[in-house]
Amino acid sequence: MTPGAVSVQLSAPPRRSRRPGAPALIDLGLAVVVGLAVLVVHDVPYLLHHSLWLDEAWVADTVRARPGLTPSLASSTPLGWTYLLRLVPFGGPQRLRLVPLAFTMLAAAAGYLFGRELRLTPFVTGILTGAAVLLSPAMLVRGDLKQYTAEAFACLVVWVLVARLENEWRIRRLAAVAAVASFGLLFANTVIFVGVAAMACLGLECLVRREFRRLIAVAVAGAGMLAVSLVIYVTLIGPQVTHNLTAYWTAYYAPRSVSGVLKFLHLMLTQLAPYAGFRLLIVDAVLVLAGVAALVWLRRIALAALFPVTLVIVLAASVARKYPFGDLRTSTFWLVTAPLLMAVAVAAAAHLAARLDRRVPVVVAAAALAVWVPVTDPFIRSHQIPNEDVHAEVTYLDGHFRAGDVVIVSYAASYAFAYYYPRANPSFVADPVGPNAHRPAYPHQPWIVVMPNRQAADVANALAAARARIAAEPAAARGRIWIVRSHLGRTEIRAWRRDLAGDRVQTLHVGRDPILLYTPS
Repeated sequence: MTPGAVSVQLSAPPRRSRRPGAPALIDLGLAVVVGLAVLVVHDVPYLLHHSLWLDEAWVADTVRARPGLTPSLASSTPLGWTYLLRLVPFGGPQRLRLVPLAFTMLAAAAGYLFGRELRLTPFVTGILTGAAVLLSPAMLVRGDLKQYTAEAFACLVVWVLVARLENEWRIRRLAAVAAVASFGLLFANTVIFVGVAAMACLGLECLVRREFRRLIAVAVAGAGMLAVSLVIYVTLIGPQVTHNLTAYWTAYYAPRSVSGVLKFLHLMLTQLAPYAGFRLLIVDAVLVLAGVAALVWLRRIALAALFPVTLVIVLAASVARKYPFGDLRTSTFWLVTAPLLMAVAVAAAAHLAARLDRRVPVVVAAAALAVWVPVTDPFIRSHQIPNEDVHAEVTYLDGHFRAGDVVIVSYAASYAFAYYYPRANPSFVADPVGPNAHRPAYPHQPWIVVMPNRQAADVANALAAARARIAAEPAAARGRIWIVRSHLGRTEIRAWRRDLAGDRVQTLHVGRDPILLYTPS
């Protein structure tokens, strides 16, 4: 080599153990900063003032039910996550959304910690991976009252734990992966997919490295993980899965032929591409594969295989009609790892370039963020929660209700009504058609008439019951009929128009959904 020439080392950097002290404190501080940045990129006032819509309302109803009934109400949300809703002390009626927001913050912090576990350029890698999660489009649009951000956080925790295990093999670190993937089912059902993928990938790494004793330990830990998961599923999750819930996701179950699966996969990934990163599937795929290749270069076999293996497992669950594939909400947990891998590719390139100049990683990171922020800008502080406003109807009703009045609540509005209405003391009766196998009822408040379904006959029966109750009162005590409606279907709309035609009905525009005031003749 001639004097002054520069030699570039193309092999992966060695994994050096980090000494505790100031760097660890800085890491913790930066993780907290990345987590708190969620409060900037999400519109928190919007989340705390926008009325809960139907899918959120039946989740919110769990805090109105007695604690012992919560397990039977938690069909579409994990039991532990559902109990967390009772612990939110402030924030007004929509305060329950602070739970998914908190998990969004934890997920962003976990993204930073994952980058630091890769042991590349100090702090730069963590900033890149943290920003990837913080500005993940799939996470930016998730502000609704569901467990999907908790699933993303649980997935990232598994990624962090696998990275730690690759840094230094310890049985307790392997046990931590198994524990998070099994007991984590109480808060994030999809973590078992990531846990199974993690164990399979760790086993693959042991085979490649011919570390057969470790392979036995992985097999034992995996068996324990599956045993605990099976117990939790059989006792807490499986019994609450309703036929209605399964049927709802029919369009997201993959066909069982090879050609059908490939077409289905391409269609769903194309639809999800804007929420993975750069809107075009080919661009997202190339950048994700670059991240996988970077992990291979870093000799992190388990991490390199984790994303594709997780995807295969979720697709297999879809073929078996056990979990939907391709829906944005239910895919959040694995979509968030796509920009994470893109950040790994950038970090690896920056680390390699640092052999030429130590300042290059900072320049590369700044350039990557300069590209990433504009790409994700349309999703920052997004307002994508459906606009239904039973809260406004209930508030108006509560201020104008008087003795002798009767309230009709449509089927879809009944869940938000049960949560918001202060005069109501709802019970929850079994309903196999209902989204959580229950529906609100008021056996001790007969002046509240709840429609049990959304058919034309339900409209007619509700009006007949309300009219009969009004007619049963002395003439001087007869009140009015308030009609609270939301999330109406075409059948309901036609039925209401037909059955109220020619009657004295005021349409009061108090929010997105007007409340009707009907005075029987």
